Amino acid sequence: MPIVSPDPNAPNGKELRILVGNRLKKLVTEQPTLDTALALQEKLLGREINLLEEIIQSGLPSLSLPPRYLATKLKNGIPIFHGEPIPIPEQILQQGLRAFCDDLADGAASRNAALAISKTLDTGQLQSKELLLACLRRDQHRIKQLAMYHALAPDILWLLAELALTPFAYLLCLKTISNISDYSTNINDALNKWDLGFCPICASWPAIVEVMGDHFLRCSFCATSWKLSSYRCLYCNNDGENFITAAPDPEQPGRRLQMCGECGGYVKVLAVEIPSVFPLLAIDDLASMDLDLLAIERKYVRPVLPEIKKR
Repeated sequence: MPIVSPDPNAPNGKELRILVGNRLKKLVTEQPTLDTALALQEKLLGREINLLEEIIQSGLPSLSLPPRYLATKLKNGIPIFHGEPIPIPEQILQQGLRAFCDDLADGAASRNAALAISKTLDTGQLQSKELLLACLRRDQHRIKQLAMYHALAPDILWLLAELALTPFAYLLCLKTISNISDYSTNINDALNKWDLGFCPICASWPAIVEVMGDHFLRCSFCATSWKLSSYRCLYCNNDGENFITAAPDPEQPGRRLQMCGECGGYVKVLAVEIPSVFPLLAIDDLASMDLDLLAIERKYVRPVLPEIKKR
């Protein structure tokens, strides 16, 4: 597939760094107990913005996705990227992956796991391209296989691959959405009618549900947003009495949890002033980590990524 030249409308790295810096400064004041985690987050996001700039400069792949084909995929509940042979900027992402290993190795909690992954990558026992492609395809099963085979921590392996890939996924999503608006009203209609809990672009679950008048699901990977047509569990579609939305702290009604008694899944619901797009999404997710802990204490979980089936 051909590589296209940099997009003049692509995100501006300098502006993103200012957004991140301002958001982190505000959070350190609001939640001083997160200072260590926020310092690491600042380093990781700074590296992601650097990667984003490198990818913009090198150019994005031009995907050959005919309008009728895309509209059919979406109408059948299949995300746009699913099953597509997407080429990646290997050298840029491989270098980013290795650098993120060093970043996580600086943290006490992830040090040993990150060092083990670094060693496996450096010796060539684990091929970074295989890891990155498995993550891009949202193949958690393959990541777990790789982790088990090399005696690595699967959660850290997945996290590292996502950190390296997120800028690429975000940019590719922006380009795809931009192209779709020029393609066909059929594709736009199919996107607007998407009524599934996973992302219509990359097949990831949302990191949060944003409340800005309406409720928008915000993808944890490519930062796409979409809406469900009804109030129900985004994982299993349960709309019964055992699917609830509750604010753990009555004094903060804008910070809530949706919890499903049917499948045991949960998602955070946050009132936001502006959309939590890349790279702010990672900050908002970290800032609401207390909600994750409350949900986990109550035995709720974030399910594994969905298995996409042709319909």
